[in-house]
Amino acid sequence: MGMNMFWQVFCVVVGLSLLAGTPIVVLKVFDNRRKAAEKFMYKLMTFVLVYKIMHYAIIAIVYRQDIVKQIPAEISAISYFLMPAAYLSGARVLKETGRFVGFFAGLVQMAAIAISPASFVDSHMSNFTFIESIVMHYCLYLGGVIWNFRIEPLRFRELWQPIIGFFLILMWGTLAAFTWRFDHEAGKPENIMFIHECVLPDWLLIPGFDQNHLFIIEYLAAFFVYIAILYSLSRLAFKYQRPAPRSIWGGGTLAKYMRDLPTLPMSNICTRKELREYAIKTQYERYIRALL
Repeated sequence: MGMNMFWQVFCVVVGLSLLAGTPIVVLKVFDNRRKAAEKFMYKLMTFVLVYKIMHYAIIAIVYRQDIVKQIPAEISAISYFLMPAAYLSGARVLKETGRFVGFFAGLVQMAAIAISPASFVDSHMSNFTFIESIVMHYCLYLGGVIWNFRIEPLRFRELWQPIIGFFLILMWGTLAAFTWRFDHEAGKPENIMFIHECVLPDWLLIPGFDQNHLFIIEYLAAFFVYIAILYSLSRLAFKYQRPAPRSIWGGGTLAKYMRDLPTLPMSNICTRKELREYAIKTQYERYIRALL
């Protein structure tokens, strides 16, 4: 009982500290230092990707577990690969969805740890798995804060991309629940999304509605509130910095980024016209230097 209470207090303290403290530290440390933010983000995403690849390789090779059953199906497991791949590759088709979903997974986990510590402590995870879960989800949360508030602002006009990506992930999870993640012992699909019941208090419920069937409405409402707050705060964080429309690093190796860094536009370029003029000027200067 004593250890159980210790871990619950530990979850509350760690969850609240990381949840509230991280944005404050990130906004302060990387204030007008986009280059430093991008280099740190590169290392963070590399760590997450390499660690999870090793994790799945050990499960398959050392513990000889069925690799098919280990295919990522829920949002966090997918984010461990999607968010690093989106940032490290710079692929525009992945970037908006990768940072949106990764930050969502990390934020929800940090909040859940602080709000409902008993659900984690009583989940029968080993101490290593328990700590690993907190660390890896925090990496997603930290990466989302840096990416969305110090590297590149989110834009409402591109919101359709992460929403489509998010629901494709939900559909993928649903497919997994009915196929390779089907719970044959219970005779029903596995609950990939970990949503069990409505947690709204009675006084917030709509009269005439069954509380047990309101959880979908509840989570959809929370999801769109999350979108409104996230996108508004992201734009507000960049309001006085006039950042480039896109991150100056479009992806690739760190060596390539460092090599091209002196010629990349920084925080004083904010429109497509300015970027185009800068590109023409840069190419012209390179041509002159080549002649000399």
